[in-house]
Amino acid sequence: MRAGLRYGMTGVIALALAAGGWYAASASLPAKMADYFNGKADEALEKPGEPEIKVKVAIAETREVPIAFTYTGTIVAEADALLQARVTGVVMDRPFQPGSHVRKGQLLFRIDPRPFEVALQAAKAQQEQAKAQLEFAQAEVHRTKTLAGKGFATEQRLQQLQANHAAAAARLHEAEAMISRQNLNLDFAAVNAPFEGRASLSQINVGDLVTENQTALVSVVQLDPIDVQMALSSDDSEALRRAMTQGRATVTILDDKGEPVREAEVYQLDNRFDPRTDRRLVRASIANSDERFLPGQFVRAQIRTGTERKLLVPTIALSAQLAQQIVHVVDADGRVQQRSVTTDGVFGDSTAIVAGLSGGERIVVDHLQEMRQGLRVAVQEAGGPVSSEAISILPGRTKEAQN
Repeated sequence: MRAGLRYGMTGVIALALAAGGWYAASASLPAKMADYFNGKADEALEKPGEPEIKVKVAIAETREVPIAFTYTGTIVAEADALLQARVTGVVMDRPFQPGSHVRKGQLLFRIDPRPFEVALQAAKAQQEQAKAQLEFAQAEVHRTKTLAGKGFATEQRLQQLQANHAAAAARLHEAEAMISRQNLNLDFAAVNAPFEGRASLSQINVGDLVTENQTALVSVVQLDPIDVQMALSSDDSEALRRAMTQGRATVTILDDKGEPVREAEVYQLDNRFDPRTDRRLVRASIANSDERFLPGQFVRAQIRTGTERKLLVPTIALSAQLAQQIVHVVDADGRVQQRSVTTDGVFGDSTAIVAGLSGGERIVVDHLQEMRQGLRVAVQEAGGPVSSEAISILPGRTKEAQN
């Protein structure tokens, strides 16, 4: 009985002590909640003298950036020829590999020349016959003219012989024309490359019968240099024209990631705008010794017409909020201020700001999801918005070429 009573008293004492601790804690809770709802959330949650978050910032700076616009252009060859059979005959030889590089004047196809050689011999025989007939007609006219002068031949007879002479001369010209035609056919029987370039694949093989002006044999395109053709709007065309007169126009071919691949030089501007699209065709020449670019290929070409000064911030510092672009500025007191800004183009890793921000202000570039108005932060490090090399590329406005 005494042992049970002792253990019972111990439990009562422990329960009393626990109740007292809970009462002491609950007594201080209303005071802390009051501080929170009275606008002292930061003081209530932060430790005295220690900022909540350490952030990295970049300085908004005004820099020279390119005035540029990007178009989707089409690669076209300055020289592109589809070679057709110019005589009818059987292909006897194809001394080149389809799809290979060919030289100017290189023999590509040889069509059986023997029918044209026979026709040439026949034309030469007709020429000799016509010459003999012409000589006889000339002698007849000369003899009859003398007799007519003495009254031994009529004027009608003389006129008939003169007509015979003219007909013989015409037959001689016809025979000479046939000779020239057969010489041309012999030349056409040998199909040569009109310029240096790369030949296409061909379905014509030795033994195939080809038809004059109907059968396509092979195409040859010049690949170095090669052109990119773009259809510029009227505003961009005028900007390019002004830049060309001042020697400031440059064209850069970009890859799929927007990185520069090769420089090009504008050398042709069309003499009119297409009234259906209000576009003007422009061509730029590209060095293409490695044959990276081929006709029909679509590429992105950036046209730069000068430079201008713009306020830049890192693109990663921008946040979207209620259809607005937001940046977080750290003020002199280390507090975060949210700013709504107006952007104007992307320059490398930076974005241009035209309203809502001033140069020299510190912009938060990390922990953006944790930023809120009035939050105290500690600046961990500072840096500029982007390097000068990165500014050199502006993917910016992309426009489709309409060729």
